[in-house]
Amino acid sequence: MFHLFHGKFKKNWDELYLENDVFGILVQYEGKQKKWTRYLHPMIDTNHNTIKYYAFDTHQQKITFLSMLKIQWVWGKTAYAIAAQDQIKLKEAIDNFDVKYFMTLPGIWSKTAKRLLVELKTTLDTADVKKLSIDDSLLKSILKSLHDLGYERSAVKKLLITCPIQLKKDNLPEIMKRLVDNL
Repeated sequence: MFHLFHGKFKKNWDELYLENDVFGILVQYEGKQKKWTRYLHPMIDTNHNTIKYYAFDTHQQKITFLSMLKIQWVWGKTAYAIAAQDQIKLKEAIDNFDVKYFMTLPGIWSKTAKRLLVELKTTLDTADVKKLSIDDSLLKSILKSLHDLGYERSAVKKLLITCPIQLKKDNLPEIMKRLVDNL
């Protein structure tokens, strides 16, 4: 399998090939740079019984791609869309808990963007949780109640983000039961 390739792109119908004087490789590439050397990552496509190569301009993009794949529910296409972004803007979006930035990527909706940010951000503070559209008084009430019972605030915040129940005061008993069952 190839991990670094020196060649040029050739488009054939709707497929993109990275080729040199000897052979070509079918790749997935979204960049616009004209550099000759590409970092590749092979993935086995079981649906088509083939190997699919993702091409990157920089080694950092490939590292980002591999770290995205470690998240259980992130697949190749989504990981590639994230890795193909400007790495500085991506880091700023993660640091600022910018849900809207991730929603601009293909296949990522509001809930997925929030889950992704929770996975990528090392620490969550109250301002981040507020960006998840949770009523502030409800958040404080839940955090205080569960903290008084001995649960860690950070664990509660992470579970709140992935909670499928709509986070409203009317649903407070259901939310509390779900949190306690999963902590």
